[in-house]
Amino acid sequence: MAVLPASAPGQVLSFSARSDLVVFSATAVDTKGRPVTDLRREEFHSLEEGRLQPIAHFHGGRGLPARILLLVDASGSMGEEQKVANARWAAARFLDALSPEDQVAVAGFDSRYWGVVAFTQDREAVRQGMETITPFGSTALHDALDKAARDIASHGEGRRAIVILTDGVDTSSQKTADEVVARSRALDVPIYSVAVVSPLDDPGSPSFLGKKEAAQAAAATETLARYAELSGGSAFRVSNPAALRFAADRIAGELKHQYRLGWDAPTGPSRFRRVVVQSTRKGVTVRTRSGYLPPS
Repeated sequence: MAVLPASAPGQVLSFSARSDLVVFSATAVDTKGRPVTDLRREEFHSLEEGRLQPIAHFHGGRGLPARILLLVDASGSMGEEQKVANARWAAARFLDALSPEDQVAVAGFDSRYWGVVAFTQDREAVRQGMETITPFGSTALHDALDKAARDIASHGEGRRAIVILTDGVDTSSQKTADEVVARSRALDVPIYSVAVVSPLDDPGSPSFLGKKEAAQAAAATETLARYAELSGGSAFRVSNPAALRFAADRIAGELKHQYRLGWDAPTGPSRFRRVVVQSTRKGVTVRTRSGYLPPS
């Protein structure tokens, strides 16, 4: 059962409910990583196990509000004052970059997962909710992402994503990263990760000390990057205001222009099928989840 209550009715994209329809979220970027917003259906090629699949359903994302779940690490490892400040600043910047019609919810996690703010267009309610999250306890990051994916998927089709603010260090999950990646791919929920680290642990920072603890932070960041890559999102490591601003603006820009593609699943065994979505336009890269498991 979803932790976040259902939001008020709004404009939601509704493709066919047939069980054999495959639906993928897709983000297109140019060589500088900027969103490409004007691609047409015929400029997409979807390849399933290397075979071209005709795109039967297409939505360019324009005029369709997004639902974004901000998943905030409230574990003790985020207790460092600068990490808390950076997470709140990134969330505030992200809110400012969204469109007014977009809905945002907030959930927190430590060893547990709980709803803080239900989906709303009220930005002040989201900001106030962020202020109530106080770091304490162990970190069950994988479990929280699994529950967040179920939560946001329970609110219907359309543009959607999870944005997780965390230092990325998991200490108490019951589920593995592989299990959760499989869940996010199955539900078509892109994950955007913002790894909030100390400048002392960031190799890109002039304050980096090369401490042993930095190896743990690097491993955690790699796990978050894997979540993002396989689900069709993006990953960022931030330790200063400039990096926070860049990450928040880039994520908001991508979510404003999230395409939705659908095609009929080919017949065949019920096993994981690799999918690659490409654009015929030169210099454009398309990011999607890495595949899907058809219903048995």
